[in-house]
Amino acid sequence: MNAPAPLRGRRVVDLSQYIAGSVCGQLLADYGAEVVKVEPPGGDPSRALTGSRFGSAYFRAYNTGKSSVTLDLREPADRRRLDELLDGADAVVMNFGRRTRARLGLDTASLHRTRPHLVVTVVSAYGADDPRTCFDSIAQAVSGFALLNAAEDGRPRISAGYPTDVFSGLYAGTATAMALLDPQLDTGVEIDVPMIEVAMSALTGPASLIAAEQGDFQRGRGNQDAATAPSNVYRCQDGHAYVYAGLDKHWARLRPVVDGPEASAEARLADPSRFDAIVEAWTSRHRVAEVCARLQELDVPGGPVRDPVQALRATARERPGAVVDREPSGEAVPQHPAVFSGTRAARRPAPRPPTATAAAGDPPGPPATPQPQGTAPTERKDHP
Repeated sequence: MNAPAPLRGRRVVDLSQYIAGSVCGQLLADYGAEVVKVEPPGGDPSRALTGSRFGSAYFRAYNTGKSSVTLDLREPADRRRLDELLDGADAVVMNFGRRTRARLGLDTASLHRTRPHLVVTVVSAYGADDPRTCFDSIAQAVSGFALLNAAEDGRPRISAGYPTDVFSGLYAGTATAMALLDPQLDTGVEIDVPMIEVAMSALTGPASLIAAEQGDFQRGRGNQDAATAPSNVYRCQDGHAYVYAGLDKHWARLRPVVDGPEASAEARLADPSRFDAIVEAWTSRHRVAEVCARLQELDVPGGPVRDPVQALRATARERPGAVVDREPSGEAVPQHPAVFSGTRAARRPAPRPPTATAAAGDPPGPPATPQPQGTAPTERKDHP
């Protein structure tokens, strides 16, 4: 079967920069939308971030399946070209601040005045009407997540991987798709996705409920799990392994192997360092592979701590077609992680840096051929 494409025939103008809004547009492209990325002269600022000979890994990771056009929105002629794109669009995605949207005439009231059908999605900082600026790391700090993610010495930690940006994009993409597909919605709508709310929903989740109900929180303890013990990263002879033995059934299976005491979940969680030491006394006498093999025999969850190269190689062996596909040039293209009855929503590479202003409304290149899961990647010729 083909992967579902319920947004086929819908056009989205992606005015966003960096990650969050780009993920929103990427998700919409994954499910069939024609997404036109509008970049300033010089390109999306994320094009200047680190990467390989194929360009910024950050831009290429979050902009697959899109076409691209360069417009200088300070120039009247280019602003008119944007209007032409918007006139033919079903949705627009942006992460401009309130003042910038107003200055460019991209506030929702102005857009709906002549395009009452348009879905306007704004990935904002603290709300579409709030002028403050926010980045992923700021959202992690302000939301309380940095304290929930604290190191063992209590120092707040910012997580790598830009989780607030990615979650914000996924929430924005899902909300935009739902608005586009709702047959009862016969007028345009503004979708506001504040990053601070996303962080407090997706990252601090349960802690937000406890804060509301009890007015307190539990500071992070490094890699120790907040809800169960012993569950942590443990030193082995040749590396590290993660062992999740905090549930009663798992501790009952591991306890005889590590010579641990009988103890309730509450008692273990009250003194997690004691139980961590017991587990690590066992893991430190063995190699990572030996620890993981024994955990599998015991039916105790765990796994090796891998670097990204090891992880990619292992996952590619276990699930052909997963994580990345390779172009004939050698460029890696990130793949959609959902598989529909053996078929992935295939992705075209992110657009190359535009060299000139394309005509408004130029369609993107042909869609990639859906790739059946478990087969070797096809050599696609659909470079944008």
